[in-house]
Amino acid sequence: MPELSNPNSETMTKKTNCRLVVGLFWGDEGKAKAVDVLGENADIVARYQGGANAGHTVYTGGEKFVFHQVPSGVLREDVTGVLGAGMVIDLPELVDEIRELKNRGIDATSRLVISSRAHLVTSLHKRIEKIQETKLGIGTTLRGIGPTYSDKYARRGLRIGQLVHKHGLEESVRKLIDSHRPFFEFAGEPVPTADEILTPLLEKSAFIEDMVDDVSLFLTDSIHAGKSVLIEGAQGSMLDIDWGTYPFVTPTSPALSGVASGLGIDPRLVEEVIGLVKAFTTRVGNGPLPTELIGEEGERLRGTGEHEWDEFGATTGRPRRCGWLDGFVLTCNCRRWGVDKLFLTKLDVLDGMEKARLCSAYKKDGKVLRAYPSTAKELELVEPVFEELEGWSEGVARKTKFESLPENAKYYVKRVEQIAGCPVGWISTGPNRENTIVR
Repeated sequence: MPELSNPNSETMTKKTNCRLVVGLFWGDEGKAKAVDVLGENADIVARYQGGANAGHTVYTGGEKFVFHQVPSGVLREDVTGVLGAGMVIDLPELVDEIRELKNRGIDATSRLVISSRAHLVTSLHKRIEKIQETKLGIGTTLRGIGPTYSDKYARRGLRIGQLVHKHGLEESVRKLIDSHRPFFEFAGEPVPTADEILTPLLEKSAFIEDMVDDVSLFLTDSIHAGKSVLIEGAQGSMLDIDWGTYPFVTPTSPALSGVASGLGIDPRLVEEVIGLVKAFTTRVGNGPLPTELIGEEGERLRGTGEHEWDEFGATTGRPRRCGWLDGFVLTCNCRRWGVDKLFLTKLDVLDGMEKARLCSAYKKDGKVLRAYPSTAKELELVEPVFEELEGWSEGVARKTKFESLPENAKYYVKRVEQIAGCPVGWISTGPNRENTIVR
């Protein structure tokens, strides 16, 4: 008998130039800047999960750009942006975002590919989340993300392809309303009408028709044709629905586990995983944050808000909770997601601090933990184990060479590498593209 060939066997040996950028904490690690820096030689930048709850901020050429649904890599004029099947798309806001970019000289209308399988956020979902948030207090962005994913997994959601092709669209909308009617009636709120839901979607559907395609086929063909692909995660690993600080999580898998389902590609095509870590830890909204600083030190890390890069949410404007770098989270997520290199951001914020502390482990009941606790209640009981490192008075801000950093700053970077078990390949020393050390 002739030998059977495996069409995917080449995947295991051929270099693909496909890289993933993933946040290792609770989001806001600086993924947009990393994608902007790493996207210099990329042909494609792809988003695979999340939606308009993302707030990816890039500073370049004296301008600030905030991306919510459009992949931030499209700032480079030769890059194609992909919105994967794992995303939930707020279509009116997406169209507004594309048009705003065009008004600012970034015309991405011919450089976007949208999955026909991506689900649609509707006005119904936003109203549901607003009602839920008053009861549950998760700390969401009120963008309708959670309810849209709930409908997706309940098999009653609306998808981009259905909107474009109009197949059974009105019937699906009526069924969606009927499924949520008891919720609105119980809450004493008016039930949305089909027109309220459909009209904003239909008004924008023609704008994106030519962008809709099979993302899985597009990406696989592109990778095998030698194109360079950068995959852009949203939110952060500690917000992962399975591995994050449940229930204070996002309804997706923001890490490596979400790539295959969100983009429909063989995960073995991802050649390098780049983990984003901030020089200190932040979190927006409610939920555990073991290294949180309350008082003057926390405010020092957060900033006053006078600078656009201070620690206030790009999507909501809410002040972020701040604390020392959580090395235990770093260790766990580098192991879980097979991180190859780190992109360390905001090292310059530690300039001028007399001491810099680093959490290297958790203790519970006097014992050092090996596994990250699975419940929020357990996390309330842990005791962070801190190392105190010497700070530096000389600034690292805007430096572009590792050799020019103060010795204590170099040691801080090396200690991060030791805790993570992988090298720091890039260091951000300021908000702009050029404020980056490449090692």
